[in-house]
Amino acid sequence: MTDLHPRTLATFVRSVALLAMPADAQIAWLESLGLGAPLYADELALELESGVLLLPQFERAGWVTAEARRAVEALDAVLGEWSGSVHKDFWHVDSLRESPEWARVRELASEALIKL
Repeated sequence: MTDLHPRTLATFVRSVALLAMPADAQIAWLESLGLGAPLYADELALELESGVLLLPQFERAGWVTAEARRAVEALDAVLGEWSGSVHKDFWHVDSLRESPEWARVRELASEALIKL
């Protein structure tokens, strides 16, 4: 097992917090990255993905409870359902404001954030 640095956990928690933020805040964060137009929200999921891979290590280190791990995994599963080019519209930045699916993502992210 690789030694984990607390900064890794902080970055992961930040990724969950980004997914819990209101649409306008998420869009502002995406714009701050300077990725250019058109904007896509997939960067939000990519931020989470790295930390999800480390969840077992976070849990073994005692930094994350099993309950928190399950909440994050539920969030990750919902995002995973929307992966692939067939769901390209879901990832467009306009969808952050309009999509009920993104509202569900925010809800799950908020629940996970509380448990973290």
